[in-house]
Amino acid sequence: MKRIHICLSALVLLFSFSACKKYLAEKVVSDVGYPFYETADGVEGALVSAYNTLRLGVNGERSLTFSDAGTDLFTVGSDGNKTFNQYLSTLTSLEPKISDYWDYHYTGISECNVTMQYLPKAPVAADRKIVIEGEARFLRALYYFDLVQHFGNIPLVIEAIDKVKTDFKRSPVNEVYNTIISDLRTAFDQLPITAAQQGRATKAACAHLLAKVYLARGSAVSATQQQVRGTKATDMDSVIYYASKLVNKELGTFALVADFGQLFDINNQVNSEVLFSVQFSTNLISNGGGNNQHLYHVPQYDAVNTKILQRSIEYGRPYRRVRPTPYVYNGLFGATRKYDSRFTKSFVWAYIANLAATGIATQAGNKIDVKVGDTAIYFSPVLYPTQAAWDAAKVENNRIAYFLPLNVYLPFAYNFIYPGLKKWLDASRLTTNETNGSKDWMIFRYGETLLLLAEAYGRKSDWVNAAKYINQVRTRAAYKEGEMKTTQYWTFEGGDYADRTKSTVPDMQITTADISNNFVDFMLDERGREMLGELNRWEDLDRCEKLVERVKKYNPDAQNIRDFHTLRPIPQTHIDRLNPKGPIEEEQNVGYY
Repeated sequence: MKRIHICLSALVLLFSFSACKKYLAEKVVSDVGYPFYETADGVEGALVSAYNTLRLGVNGERSLTFSDAGTDLFTVGSDGNKTFNQYLSTLTSLEPKISDYWDYHYTGISECNVTMQYLPKAPVAADRKIVIEGEARFLRALYYFDLVQHFGNIPLVIEAIDKVKTDFKRSPVNEVYNTIISDLRTAFDQLPITAAQQGRATKAACAHLLAKVYLARGSAVSATQQQVRGTKATDMDSVIYYASKLVNKELGTFALVADFGQLFDINNQVNSEVLFSVQFSTNLISNGGGNNQHLYHVPQYDAVNTKILQRSIEYGRPYRRVRPTPYVYNGLFGATRKYDSRFTKSFVWAYIANLAATGIATQAGNKIDVKVGDTAIYFSPVLYPTQAAWDAAKVENNRIAYFLPLNVYLPFAYNFIYPGLKKWLDASRLTTNETNGSKDWMIFRYGETLLLLAEAYGRKSDWVNAAKYINQVRTRAAYKEGEMKTTQYWTFEGGDYADRTKSTVPDMQITTADISNNFVDFMLDERGREMLGELNRWEDLDRCEKLVERVKKYNPDAQNIRDFHTLRPIPQTHIDRLNPKGPIEEEQNVGYY
């Protein structure tokens, strides 16, 4: 029997089925032939495989490297990932992470194409066929949206390939955007409001992605980029149209989770804010390697004082691939950070001793006995630029970090301990060193929908509506009446102890005057405050044509960035297998040949 092999130039994409997804039932098969895809199990399995491939974004460093590393908000940690974080000369078409990212996206696209090609012949109910096609179109659009933002002109493959093909040509960006939008508009009509299983695409997820795509196409400022993307005067109206469907509750009762800190609780993964998430499971056999993002933001807390603090499941395994830039702590949240609960709820500010010991030396020069439950490490929100500056500040007894200097910024090689992002932490792992995490990857959420809507209104100079939706997000971010603030509020931030349970909602509201100047930078900052570390920053900066400007301004470790870094190199593995092969100027992006 003939076997199906789905190939794309550099990729030899064998269509295989990975492990079962949580809530997405899948029959595992291998080495299947054409007839199988004409069965109900075959076409359903092909679709689930396309969902499963999304897992590869966080099953490793792929999305972290492409979306957060080397931005204005994240820079190199003390362990690895320097090529992307610092834009080194090794960031070329030969970099394995480039081909890896490219390959897994085209694998997902191929799975979508197979699903749609064999769907008409499969004995599936007519109404289910409509939904299957909608899901496949949604996923294909999502994969292509990632690729076009990072690589620019790319091969646009919308049919299944049943033999080796080597003559791929890159389609222009505007054509790719048109295809993405066409897929999504068709999918929007086909998808249900409520999915049969958690993790499947819905009208709400599709509307959100449409709003993102229209915003990305319409965010171009320069005439060159407007032509490249095919920007249309109606793009912002389209953002408003689709985002408003969510806000007006036409597609479900989505709403902000009341407490920002609870949004990322692993025990609260199915909540009112989730529009679309990639599913993982505590069953290691069916978890496909798991979600590994819990590793990459964790500092080396276990190397500070091993007598009182050892590595734990709760605090995570410290891979420290990226760390926040100084701008995150000192500039992003700005003067209102004492009113903004996102500042305290996004980071781990203290570590509690999990070992008891006697005679432990402190930075104050004395020795104390430590019990389990005592504070082992405490960070203040104050960032001192040098060790000498911290030494001078030590004399202020109320501003001493316990056992460790405060958040000192030194050259990147020495930054192994810092307040790390906590959104991805996963205490459900069975052992301390387990990398296979079970936390779902929340790709789209309602909080972002509000910011998409606000940005579209702002780009139309409708400051009243822009402020309205921004303030909905900022109201959630504020401390509520009766909510206890952390000790940072009155010891470091100048807050009054008597106000420790007072609402900060009024302090968090913005006016039209606050946003009518430098609106794009304001929105980038607000997206940073709300969505820090959620794997979308590089794309946000690039679509706004702010990548080079803001990285140079706010990331001291990434001063190598150049204008050509607004696109990634096309993988050499792809170029080498092209036949016929065009001039290098056609096959590779500027700056990489």
